[in-house]
Amino acid sequence: MTDDNRAEVSRWRPHHIYCEPFLAGNFPDRGERFDQIGDKIRETMQSGTDTIIEIIEGVDELCQTCPLCQNNRCQSPNGDEDAVRKWDAIVLKGLGVSYGEKRSAQEFRSLIKQKAPLDFCRTRCRWRDACSVFG
Repeated sequence: MTDDNRAEVSRWRPHHIYCEPFLAGNFPDRGERFDQIGDKIRETMQSGTDTIIEIIEGVDELCQTCPLCQNNRCQSPNGDEDAVRKWDAIVLKGLGVSYGEKRSAQEFRSLIKQKAPLDFCRTRCRWRDACSVFG
């Protein structure tokens, strides 16, 4: 664990911490603010900064900018909030981390590098073709 008194704390759901750094491109259908937050997550996860990241359950700042998030729940036809929470649980288990856990971006990046790709990535992820984890 890292001392979170020394840096900014970002609070993101597990699949955003894990997946965003591997996704190529943006999602214009979700809006400019969504792309800006996605870029922020990617930059934070790839930069090695001492930004502290807390794993949260449920909707985070990226979700809140998505037009598919309504009533504080994902309403995507590709996977609603219940499905997304299952994906988040798979990421938690695969990385061996828990909700509420805080680590630096560097520490998460090292952990992800050790564990990626997760079995889920290989067998069930619908974004596999846009993901650089296999590249």
